[in-house]
Amino acid sequence: MDKEIIHRNKMLDMILSLLMSLDVPLFKSKVDKINPSRIDMNFIATLYNQYEWEDWMKNSFQDELVYKKYVELDNEGNLYITEFGREFKRKGGYAEIDEKEGQEKTIRTKTISSFKYGEYGFYISIIATILSIIALIWK
Repeated sequence: MDKEIIHRNKMLDMILSLLMSLDVPLFKSKVDKINPSRIDMNFIATLYNQYEWEDWMKNSFQDELVYKKYVELDNEGNLYITEFGREFKRKGGYAEIDEKEGQEKTIRTKTISSFKYGEYGFYISIIATILSIIALIWK
């Protein structure tokens, strides 16, 4: 079976969602049945086994989430989501960031294309002004 390519922001959102879901009693009881030794990036990689994971990716994802204070590590090395991370995820998380970047890219592209049309209008107005001045002078 071929593994899917990991898209960074999508995976970061999935990690936050998973850690958030550990607060839901139904899901927590299922995780307790599995009884992982730790809830760390190796456990998360096992749950999301449809993706190709490498050690540097797990470290990078964890480092980013810890650095941004979305998750923390307890004394046993378990990952858990912080209140700041919950709020970030509730507001849309990384998907919201991707959507805003897409909208900004579209706005920039449309703005640049409107400048092209605006440039033609600028030249036409200069020509019209020059013709008007010439018409006034010849009267």
